[in-house]
Amino acid sequence: MLRYVLRRILWLIPVIICVSFIIYTLLSLAPGTIVDKMITDSTTQAELQEIMAKYDLDKPMVYRYAKYMWGLLQGDLGTSQITGSSVWQSFIARLPNTLWLALASLVIGVGLSLPLGILAAKYSSTIWDNLTTGFTLIGMSMPSFWLGLLLLRWFSLDFKIFPAGGNAGLKSFVLPAITSGLMLMAMVTRQTRSAMLEVLHSDYLRTARAKGVPEKSVIRVHALGNAWIPIITTIGNVLSRTLAGQAIVESVFSWPGIGRLTIEAVEQRDVTLACGCVILTSIIYVLLLLLVDIMYAVVDPRIRAQYQGTKKSKKAVMA
Repeated sequence: MLRYVLRRILWLIPVIICVSFIIYTLLSLAPGTIVDKMITDSTTQAELQEIMAKYDLDKPMVYRYAKYMWGLLQGDLGTSQITGSSVWQSFIARLPNTLWLALASLVIGVGLSLPLGILAAKYSSTIWDNLTTGFTLIGMSMPSFWLGLLLLRWFSLDFKIFPAGGNAGLKSFVLPAITSGLMLMAMVTRQTRSAMLEVLHSDYLRTARAKGVPEKSVIRVHALGNAWIPIITTIGNVLSRTLAGQAIVESVFSWPGIGRLTIEAVEQRDVTLACGCVILTSIIYVLLLLLVDIMYAVVDPRIRAQYQGTKKSKKAVMA
């Protein structure tokens, strides 16, 4: 297990190289530079050349990228070209807001999706199953920005219950959390229903019922226990995308998270800040997927036995 974890962590190196090169190239090819935010009508040609030299814009993109990666190898993510603040400090300052939003969406999504998915599977081909399937289909089809705008229209403009954006307390946290949570809930509900349908008619469940095991224990312990793997996979993938791709929700609600920080950096052509945010977000994404793989061994004894069996076989060979 330890060797597997180390191998996955080492895979972060090519991931960081590829991601950083792609984002650096795209921002270099995009129209406009950081200099466009600094020049005025009174800026002379000499001053313009001085600014270009300050940010190495008079040199090829490959040179700028190599210089950035050399600093990254030394643990330096650089400083923002707009604010002059450290990229690491800017990212860490925004990260708690994104983490709280992801945690709230996880609680809302999983808290609703598991009972709905189990209910739909238990009463398959009934009105409850059709309602749940239709609801999840709408949730998966509706873009997050559209749902966010609808919630803003209803609860901020019409009823004036929650603020329209920003981070001004608990009320401003409700709408973006609901938007992210409903997106997660739709996918996890669909996967829970599918996974439960595969195990509800298994022989071991009939045996458990024949032994007099209560139906609640049959569903929660025996059925759900054997359906966890695809459910955890879906939760991990959606949560990773929520952390990595929260930019849309954060932009709609003006939530000060890392997704909005990345969009602001891209709009301002702040290459250093944008590249640093993407790299750090990619690391979080990979580590979350690694945590999902480790969870497999926690919930499934068969996978845990494979790792233990591998260790025993190696010891036997060495003996």
